[in-house]
Amino acid sequence: MSTATEKSELKIEGVVESAQNPETSTTAEDAERKILEESRKAGITAFTFDPDASPEEKKRQARAAIPEGFSSKRPHGVSIVTDVGDDKAPTADLPPPTTEGAIELKRDEEGNVVDDDGASDGEKPFERTGWAPRLGWPVEVSTESLLDHSTWLESNIPDAFYGDWYHNAAIIVFACISSWLVAVLGGGLGWVFILMAVCSTYYRTSIRRVRRNFRDDINRELSLKKLETDQESLEWINSFLVKFWPIYQPVLAQTIINVVDQVLSSATPAFLDSLKLKTFTLGSKPPRMEHVKTYPKAEDDIVIMDWKFSFTPNDTADMTARQMRNKINPKVVLEIRVGKAMISKGLDVIVENMAFSGLMRLKVKLQVPFPHVEKIEMCFLERPTIDYVCKPLGGEKFGFDINFIPGLESFILEQIHGNLEPMMYAPNVFPIEVAKMLAGTPVDQAIGVVAVTLHGARGLKNSDRFSGETDPYAVISLNKRQELARTKHIRDTSSPRWNETHYIIVTSYNDTLDIQVFDYNDFRKHKELGMASFPLERIEELNVYENEQLEVIADGKGRGMVSADIRFFPVLGPTKLEDGTEEPPPESNTGILRFTVERAKDLDYSKSLIGQLNPYAILHLNGRDVHHTKKLKRTNNPIWEDGSKEMLITDRKNAKLGVTIKDDRDLAGDQVVGKYQIKLEDILEYTENGQEWFQLSGVPTGRVKMKAQWKPVAISGVLSGTGGYITPVGVMRFHFKGARDLRNFEALGKSDPYVRVLLSGLEKARTVTHLNTLDPDWDEVLYVPVHSNREKLILDVMDAEKLGKDRSLGHVQIATGDFVSQDENGEYLVHDKKDYREAGLRLHGKGIAKGILIYNAAFYPCLNVADPEEEEDEEKQDENNAAEETSESPVARSAAAGKFNATLDKPQSEAEPTSPKSPITPTVGKPPNDLPSPPKVHLFPEQLLKYESGLLIFKLMEAEMPESNTQIEVWVDDMAFPSYTSSAAKHRKHKFDEIGDCVIREIDFSRLTLKVREKGHAVEGREKDKENTIAKLQGNTLDTLKQCLNNPTTLKLRDRDGRPCCVKISLKYIPLKMKLDPSESINNMGNLRLDVLDAENLPSADRNGKSDPYCKFELNGEEVYKTKVQKKTLHPVWNEFFEIPIPSRTAANFKVVVWDYDFADKPDFLGGADINLEQLDPFKPSETRLTLDGKSGSIRLRMLFRPAYVARTRQGTSTFSGTFAVPGRIVTGVAGAPVKAVGVVGSGVGGIVRNIFSRDKKDDDGTTTSYDTPTITENGHELKHSSTLGPIPDGDESPVSTRPTTANPGATNGAATLGHIGHNRSRSIGASSVYSTNPPSPGSGLATLTVVSASGYPPSSQLYVVLSQLTPKVKTIGKTAHHKDPSGAVTFNETFKWVCTPDTQFKIVVRGDKTFRSDEEFGEGLYVVDETGAAADTEVKVGSGTVVVRSTFSPSGESSSIHDSPKSSIRRGFLSKRESKSREGTPS
Repeated sequence: MSTATEKSELKIEGVVESAQNPETSTTAEDAERKILEESRKAGITAFTFDPDASPEEKKRQARAAIPEGFSSKRPHGVSIVTDVGDDKAPTADLPPPTTEGAIELKRDEEGNVVDDDGASDGEKPFERTGWAPRLGWPVEVSTESLLDHSTWLESNIPDAFYGDWYHNAAIIVFACISSWLVAVLGGGLGWVFILMAVCSTYYRTSIRRVRRNFRDDINRELSLKKLETDQESLEWINSFLVKFWPIYQPVLAQTIINVVDQVLSSATPAFLDSLKLKTFTLGSKPPRMEHVKTYPKAEDDIVIMDWKFSFTPNDTADMTARQMRNKINPKVVLEIRVGKAMISKGLDVIVENMAFSGLMRLKVKLQVPFPHVEKIEMCFLERPTIDYVCKPLGGEKFGFDINFIPGLESFILEQIHGNLEPMMYAPNVFPIEVAKMLAGTPVDQAIGVVAVTLHGARGLKNSDRFSGETDPYAVISLNKRQELARTKHIRDTSSPRWNETHYIIVTSYNDTLDIQVFDYNDFRKHKELGMASFPLERIEELNVYENEQLEVIADGKGRGMVSADIRFFPVLGPTKLEDGTEEPPPESNTGILRFTVERAKDLDYSKSLIGQLNPYAILHLNGRDVHHTKKLKRTNNPIWEDGSKEMLITDRKNAKLGVTIKDDRDLAGDQVVGKYQIKLEDILEYTENGQEWFQLSGVPTGRVKMKAQWKPVAISGVLSGTGGYITPVGVMRFHFKGARDLRNFEALGKSDPYVRVLLSGLEKARTVTHLNTLDPDWDEVLYVPVHSNREKLILDVMDAEKLGKDRSLGHVQIATGDFVSQDENGEYLVHDKKDYREAGLRLHGKGIAKGILIYNAAFYPCLNVADPEEEEDEEKQDENNAAEETSESPVARSAAAGKFNATLDKPQSEAEPTSPKSPITPTVGKPPNDLPSPPKVHLFPEQLLKYESGLLIFKLMEAEMPESNTQIEVWVDDMAFPSYTSSAAKHRKHKFDEIGDCVIREIDFSRLTLKVREKGHAVEGREKDKENTIAKLQGNTLDTLKQCLNNPTTLKLRDRDGRPCCVKISLKYIPLKMKLDPSESINNMGNLRLDVLDAENLPSADRNGKSDPYCKFELNGEEVYKTKVQKKTLHPVWNEFFEIPIPSRTAANFKVVVWDYDFADKPDFLGGADINLEQLDPFKPSETRLTLDGKSGSIRLRMLFRPAYVARTRQGTSTFSGTFAVPGRIVTGVAGAPVKAVGVVGSGVGGIVRNIFSRDKKDDDGTTTSYDTPTITENGHELKHSSTLGPIPDGDESPVSTRPTTANPGATNGAATLGHIGHNRSRSIGASSVYSTNPPSPGSGLATLTVVSASGYPPSSQLYVVLSQLTPKVKTIGKTAHHKDPSGAVTFNETFKWVCTPDTQFKIVVRGDKTFRSDEEFGEGLYVVDETGAAADTEVKVGSGTVVVRSTFSPSGESSSIHDSPKSSIRRGFLSKRESKSREGTPS
């Protein structure tokens, strides 16, 4: 007979086999439905999912089936300290960090580790527990057992052939037919007996199995009924306890002694000297389980059992004679010491012969997550029976049992029951949170750290109108549970400013960060004003929320606002690989640390009068006190339960942990018992190896048990600091070609994609944004430093949003291990195959790929250059460890190593240096991984700077900012985004201590820029960048590196208002084993000056046999310049020129097209030609005649290419040039006339200029144009010679808008290098300069413009004049004050100064101020500065009136004093000093 469950299983197996059989009509869907139906009937949760559903939908469906309460009770959070310390905090006097105190592990003869934690105070192990752990007691053992007898047939033929009716019928038919065959064939009786034996054996076996199955089914059904009414015996567990108790009782007793001793020591009343357990044993007879009763009809997640137990060690009825002789009674001896110190007496209170029995109900609540048991609730269903012997006086011999006193026994029992009844007598229950106990510490379950910066609050309201002004403070908690952090209270204000940062370990995104605001009261309870909440699920996608305004709510009403910054630093966990193995997390210098001082032994008690101490421990981080343990009484071997502290470490390499153990004394000062300090990396290594004991320093005896637990965390921004930096092993080079068929999340239009590279969840680099396209062509190269071959990089394609955060369109994950490798000597190998990859983009790394990212990747290792600072530290360490023999350095280093002087000797060789080989230098500690460490290379500074490409590491030490709440940005070359952004300086004087890096491609021509900007998000455009930039300093990387190499230097800047500020910085340079791609060289980009000279033999397009030709020049499909029309000629002469930035000569598609102008018709094509820019030699004018591809004709051009970095824009459109500024804004002049002219804005020059500079509204929306248009400078045939070739800096351009001028130190207006170094270097072709035969634009100087007066405008208007620069860029210089005159003639006499060229055009706009509507514009006109020096008044026609302007122009040599620079013909280089005192030497 089969049960319902077995039938269900057979049905499921049958339908599965049927679905697997291709000959049946059963489908997989039918089998799935059947399995689902049968599973639900059996009460088993089963799911069926839509295969196309997202993981989030499947997760929601699974969660919906989980009963309420099936949740893991994990630790929810804890407040931690950080090593970013306060400089004002006191530091402890600790010995230098050392590992000499580490105690080797004791091992036995077999090599096993011996733990001596049990021994203390010189006592023997387990002296106070009754006996040491042993195996068994001397008892008689019975060896009898029952055997199951079975036949051979029964054990070899399956059960499936027995039991049903057709089996029995078949055997009868078989017997009959076989008998008939025996008779027919003439067989004898022997065959009949054989046949009878076979059939009877089968029948016997069948009947036995049927009976057994029947009996099992009956027993199972009866057992279910019996569980509800009867009780089960537990003799099996009693038999187990008899053998297990001799082993476990001493360990249990020792644990209880250790715990209770510390509790009694910390809770000793003031009138007693100490409380201490002298003896604790539960006896040799184990507890006994009498019976158990279960309740099978409880809920699915509840198990209920009633246990009857007894602990009667004095009941000897079931004990043998030998057991009685070896019997040990339960006994507890508590020593109560009365008095103080030496004048004290110990009294023993003895409790023995305890007996206990009762009926207890256990209710076990289950859960789905591990450990699958959420909690156990226990209660006594009836009052337990308690018996004992208590002797408070007289000791063991003369003690008197107080239970003999009449009435006292019942009184004590009533007191016991009265205390236990509200705790665990039914219906009250005592809960045991199993899940919380097994979940571990918050560090074990941590998903990250939340840094909460509470700036303050405003508008706080108190519901109590009579309580006066509030004294608010804030309390931080998770889900309004335990208080984790608290701010200081501010007196008498409703808008407090706290400006405090607290760090919280979080274990779940489902929690809520609650900020409760209280009103502080001196004598009564503090009143809660309200609470502001922040759901932590928001930090899962966006890790930083700055200036969050959280509403304080009380009783459903708003009570004010709290301003806070919330930053999340995620934990770096292991990565699960495809083969199921886990890859450990990448090494990180930042993380969460749990430092534990567990106990101490053999403390030095020589300074104690009574020979015993009252010890407590102080935990230190980098010398600062971070935690105090509880103070224990009268013990030289303390165990601290609260000896752990969580910390946020930003510099694991330099962090030091320490402990100070002191003796608490009431009147005298606390005496130091011992100290110890060790580096964090060393204690982590010891903890991993199991070495946790350390000898205290400076004392004859005493040791302490310490351990550390570490979890790496990705930290950036406010805490990234110096400690968050690890020197990279190399850089990854990514060339992002483009993407195809991207996702489109826009309701209107298309996505605006860009690519960012993430390392440990932090953005390291990004491309520019392309607007309104699903098939962008970035063709952009990015460099990302990497630190090991275990790191994972994520290439995330993002959709830029104007409102809200950017959205991911999918990402690709690559492992650095595919590119980073080492040879047998530890040298990292170059990987530069640069094979293009087409990777599918997946959202969150899952689901179906949508879109393809086209890119290639390469790895270039860094030279392992010896760091002078690290070598100095090693030398100091060697001096401290004088006892150890120091090995002699294999390479002799100069005394000047690590210092850079402005007068370096010339290098002996001009050739490109090769990577020198050097022996491996000794290293301290073990390497971070199993791979060998690459050998160190020693280079002098002049050798170091001969490497063309390298990694520039900069350390921002401190700064004096022009404004508060600003940050420093470091820009390099042509990058569109800063290579590093510092944390925000809350005050003008700020200490950063932060380290960043950037890749230098060509050190000879590289440009660096320091910008002081207002704190904010990433810059979206050049104009916004200028608005937010407060101060800037820029120039050559090489010259700056010579001054700041391993040498802290103070750099001075001036902001836009002339206020001084300074930044203290130090630089390092690590060469790269990289051969720069020619397309990235500065010789491939720069400014092209093109002179359109003339054309010959053009075809005729008009009836008169002539043409009206003009030229159009196109770069990558975009028109960049158009010449003037030459009327009625086949041999036109233009003599025009223009300048245009060329981002890549190799990728440039540059062409000229000649058209015939028709007034009323479309222009006719006369011919075109491609212009090859690759053949141009830098700084060498080249004149060429190009044959047009029309009917006939040729055109003559002159070109001069000047290499320079071309600034990238944030919104590109196509190919490599798409990431740069595409020309399009043109200033034209009338043919045959100079551009310098003043005229009426209407037709001709003014009309064209106004039409060009008035932007279309569509351009502002970004829907029609997807690029920024830079300035293209143009001039007519009347040209002036200039002493410089580079574009004129205006102080607001990008750091790469000017050409590097290291090759022209003698130019009077060129940028002279900062302290020219007297050694030679192999120059590339871009380092030389040759003037063109056609001279370039004039040099720069200082223009002084005075707006004298205005007339001819309505007398009732409040007039003001706006003065703007038109070329080379549109900039507003200033505007006058508002004036009103009844006569209509207004006098201003306001002067403006501006750095420009003498041919710069200015626009004058006259407006009338309106209070309640937009200002009225009366007209605009053009003006060019007067460089004759006459300073005469000039009338400029502006609209219906006239503006009188006076101007003068001073060349750059005369204007230098305006900018507070020395009067010299040589301009200062990048980051140069104005005074020698701004340079600070390296601190000794």
